[in-house]
Amino acid sequence: MLTELRISNFALIDQLHLVLPKGFLVLTGETGAGKSLLIDALLLIVGGRASAEHIRFGAEEALLEACFTLQDSHPLVGQLRQNGFLLADQCDVFIRRILARSGKNRSYVNGQLAPVQTLQDVGRQLVDIHGQHDQQSLLSPKAQLQLLDAYGGLMPMVESFQQQYEDWKEKQTALESLKQKLEGQAAQQDVLQFQYDELSKIQLQIGEEEALNQEYHRLKHSGRLGELSHQSFEVLYEGEHSVLAELQKVTNWVKELGMIDAQCLVWLPQLESSAIALQEVSQQLRDFRSQTESNPERMEVIDSRVAGLQRVKKKYGKSIEELIELVKSLEENLAFFEHKDEQVSKLEAEVKNSFHAMENLANDLSTKRKKVAKQLGKQIQQEFDELKMGAMKIQVNLVQEQGKPVFGPMGKDRIELLLSPNPGEPPMPLGKIASGGELSRIMLALKTVFAGNDQTPVVIFDEIDSGVGGEAGMVMGNRLRQLAEYHQVCCITHLPQIASQAHAQFVVEKVSENDRTFTKVQEITDVQREGEIARMLGGGTVTPTIKHAAVEMLEVGDQRKRNHPTKKEKTNKSRR
Repeated sequence: MLTELRISNFALIDQLHLVLPKGFLVLTGETGAGKSLLIDALLLIVGGRASAEHIRFGAEEALLEACFTLQDSHPLVGQLRQNGFLLADQCDVFIRRILARSGKNRSYVNGQLAPVQTLQDVGRQLVDIHGQHDQQSLLSPKAQLQLLDAYGGLMPMVESFQQQYEDWKEKQTALESLKQKLEGQAAQQDVLQFQYDELSKIQLQIGEEEALNQEYHRLKHSGRLGELSHQSFEVLYEGEHSVLAELQKVTNWVKELGMIDAQCLVWLPQLESSAIALQEVSQQLRDFRSQTESNPERMEVIDSRVAGLQRVKKKYGKSIEELIELVKSLEENLAFFEHKDEQVSKLEAEVKNSFHAMENLANDLSTKRKKVAKQLGKQIQQEFDELKMGAMKIQVNLVQEQGKPVFGPMGKDRIELLLSPNPGEPPMPLGKIASGGELSRIMLALKTVFAGNDQTPVVIFDEIDSGVGGEAGMVMGNRLRQLAEYHQVCCITHLPQIASQAHAQFVVEKVSENDRTFTKVQEITDVQREGEIARMLGGGTVTPTIKHAAVEMLEVGDQRKRNHPTKKEKTNKSRR
């Protein structure tokens, strides 16, 4: 529900702060007092088109603020939390819009800057305005179909269909993607095959190029390697005065020293381990010397292989590792293309089966909807009769595209709410009803029928009493009060029969102070309210009889409220 409204420097409104209760609220006042300014402000708060003309003369900015309190289960709460506009424990939505004469307007949702599109997305789930404005959600065929499904208890069927619809779309997308891939590959298959044949014959190996370069370098310097290894082996092992021979002499001398002085024996282990290490190095030098022979043929083979690797790297612009991955990819693509017919046939069968399952669900849903549409049409017609609009006839039609059905997320049906305002006039779509007041009354009938299924928390009616007499006004007021069991309902009215049945009444008046004109709004109760109802009854002339009639009218309204408490009062739960 809308709990608080603040307006500054907006048209004729200088400063306004309203705290709004739940239930059925009415705005009354003389013609031209500015009642529609509140609706204009609310429209801008929920993303309506702004203009510098909205800013009060002499001010540079206009400020519009509203606070909405929602139940945690409302779909908008989850949406705002997901988008970072609400914390986990928050259910209040604060919207602020600043209109600047410079054109640099700003808008905020719960303190965060938000584009106007966000206000519109949020606003259409918060407020439904009916009258000369264009905020009526029920004019949307999509919204009408959703409400028909909710009214008929068909949402489980709709959800099942939507799951099957998404499955069909996914499989269809996969099939189209496969065909496009195959079509693209068909033109390149010869190229892919050539690349695979060329690269697979080379038998690329990771690290091969580096190993070949190292081997080539050793072969190139084999002479010097052999010379150095031979000399080292001679000095260590084979020479007349080799290191190992001399080390053996030292070892023998140390042993003799130990026979004289035992503490010298501690040197023997180190000398013996050194001898062992030098013997191992000598053997390795001998083996290495035998492997350092010149091999021009091997060098030629290596040179040719490295040159081949360099050519293929340059040709493809990739490293050896990347080329190895390319070979794997080419092999997979060629294998994929080789079995293309089987894969296409398999996916086509899956698409066909999924489509038939979806079609069956759509047909079942359509059959149910047609039955619900008949019931809905009868109930709406009953509401028209109650609202003294019996001359207006309604048709709730479900239509489909001619020929091959067109499926969408809601099935294959489109809904048409066709109205014939007067006998002999052809039925026409709901959105083409010309009169604002007539459209408001139609919307009241629809809102009453859909009350238990519509989750829009705030519903506003403007011009609803245009051309309506006293008896119809009493019925209309009764319907508005009943609708307030499910929504916070606000109505601009000139009829005392409607105003007297509201839970709260606000008077809008235009005053002049210091050569400036202001629009003021205040809630009235008790004696003030009796006086306002009397004014509405008497058309400006209030006699004791008229004042007595106003008191009786309010007493009747209060009695009806006591006899018919709202659903929230019955269950202590609100659906707002």
